[in-house]
Amino acid sequence: MTAIEVAHVRIGSGAGLGQKPDDWRTVSLCAEHHQRQHNVGEQTFWRGLDVEALIAAFIKASPKRMEIEQRQREKVRA
Repeated sequence: MTAIEVAHVRIGSGAGLGQKPDDWRTVSLCAEHHQRQHNVGEQTFWRGLDVEALIAAFIKASPKRMEIEQRQREKVRA
């Protein structure tokens, strides 16, 4: 069985270098691909993929979906 890791996605997060994006801006990856994401950089790793759709699927499947969606709305208002 392959372990799954949660990979934060900085693209589109507004987080700069040294800042962690919100915990809901994540995608589940195997350890190998998570390491590759860091090694090649996010622009290269996510090229050609709809990363926002992947994040939306993560949120939809989360048991904390309502809480996440509330935080997203608050962030838009701020």
